[in-house]
Amino acid sequence: MTPMEHERVAGDPRADLLDSARRSLADQDPSAVECFERLLGIVEGLGSCVLTLSGGIDSSFLLAVAAPLLGDRCLAFTGESAVVPAWDRDDAAAAAADARRHGVGWRTIPTKELDDPRYTRNPRSRCYFCKIEMYGAASAVARSEGYAWVVDGTNASDTERRDRPGMNAGIELGIRSPLAEAGITKDQLRHLARSIGVAGWDRPASACLASRIPFGERITVDRLRRIEAAELALRALGFRQVRVRDFGRHARVEVEADELADLEHRSATVQARLSELGFTSWSPARYGGTGAGDSPDARQ
Repeated sequence: MTPMEHERVAGDPRADLLDSARRSLADQDPSAVECFERLLGIVEGLGSCVLTLSGGIDSSFLLAVAAPLLGDRCLAFTGESAVVPAWDRDDAAAAAADARRHGVGWRTIPTKELDDPRYTRNPRSRCYFCKIEMYGAASAVARSEGYAWVVDGTNASDTERRDRPGMNAGIELGIRSPLAEAGITKDQLRHLARSIGVAGWDRPASACLASRIPFGERITVDRLRRIEAAELALRALGFRQVRVRDFGRHARVEVEADELADLEHRSATVQARLSELGFTSWSPARYGGTGAGDSPDARQ
């Protein structure tokens, strides 16, 4: 790179981001670089936006892209709820703090999905009612303060799944999904996040705490807090990816396949931690990326 080219890249956030991706991925995954260049154009074309920041890697990556491109024309927005795990709240705060150096603001607002009986009854469409609440709150801010769009971290892999009723809420409310629009898959997203220096680019997938409760069983604040406490206790033991599926007095504890032996080896410690929270029995299982199942019959 010539001195003139270096000066151009250093003074141009778009060129800087694209150069980082090219240096890391041009040979490994040129299609990811093409998608990333498309993403940069989409984000710049937004003009301004409210970005729903969950704390997951998808929205954190999108914020890391939008922050230098839009600066104070981007507002990060995070809903406060007992449904959101503590580690996601921490990751959202970290992503927002990093974006603040570009002038991006961050706002947290309590959301009220737990006041909606359509949500707390825990139907298969549960995510739809949650997203209607979240996107509705973000849209109200965008309208009142003059932001052009509300955007989320949905990626191209998400659009291929059939178990995402929350996406229908986004469509109904006109939410933009720049990652999906650019064709960026989950795997490409992680590689791109690493290339531009996003912290926690390889963090485990996360999901709301309600996903630990079988469909049809009521979602309560107490139950959510118990699940969170159980997962925090297991994380403290060193397990990186953990799900504690709540079947009343029984817990199904899921970890990655390569950590199952360690989980079973530490069964006495796990039992003690779970007993303190009211679980009288538990069973180990491999984390499979799905929810708690339809009924307590799925607990094993």
